[in-house]
Amino acid sequence: MARPLLASFVAFLAFTSPSVLAQSEATSKPLTWDVISVKPNRSLDTSSSMRWNTDGIEFRNMTLHGAMLNAFEVRSESQITGYPSWVNSERFDIEAKMDAETAAAYRALKGEASNKQWHAFMQQILDERFGLKFHIEKRDLPVYNLVLAKQGLKVKPSAQDEKGSSLMGPGKYTAHRGQVGGLALTLSGTVGRVILDKTGVTGEYDIDLTWAPDDQPEAGPSIFSALQDQLGLKLEPAKAPLDVVVIDHLERPSEN
Repeated sequence: MARPLLASFVAFLAFTSPSVLAQSEATSKPLTWDVISVKPNRSLDTSSSMRWNTDGIEFRNMTLHGAMLNAFEVRSESQITGYPSWVNSERFDIEAKMDAETAAAYRALKGEASNKQWHAFMQQILDERFGLKFHIEKRDLPVYNLVLAKQGLKVKPSAQDEKGSSLMGPGKYTAHRGQVGGLALTLSGTVGRVILDKTGVTGEYDIDLTWAPDDQPEAGPSIFSALQDQLGLKLEPAKAPLDVVVIDHLERPSEN
């Protein structure tokens, strides 16, 4: 399903601009893939994988929906619309490689610059091989506001002399020196809506959250109950204006 895929990538990446080619802060030359290969994957397997190499990346058995979730500044599937149905059903093996100069420049990027370039790389694949055309609109969408529950926050401040860390898996999120705002960002893909941090809580905390994944509802509490009982946080339904990527054109690629 796409939701766990989105959750895992949101945990890895943050935001980007909608430009198709981002520029490195270290050079005026746009960083682009040198070679892009796309082949249909007609196996019956529904699992997908991603692997970085020294000069590029490989996606195996990936839907185009998964690729789009990597290409845009989105935290919820509802922020991409207008695409054809085959985007969710047909799968592809995608390989992209860069030259040595580009690879070195990309490795030198940090933080926001690295995130922007990653999205730009993915948009280049969609543009060149799938004929992507899109525009961005502001729309009122359902969201969740993350607020403090009545019993108050139930997380412990982290020791400041240790490195931060986080781990996201099915029905599990842990963090050391984590922030409540980061938790909201990470869990947006899991609940299917953007989560907006309205707690006003700052600082760094040890966070340990466990809930029942969607495909194992009997395995434990829902994420809504777990947030309240384990962390003292609550999700409240709301609406908010969000950027929505509207797909104007997308086509199946020629095989190569």
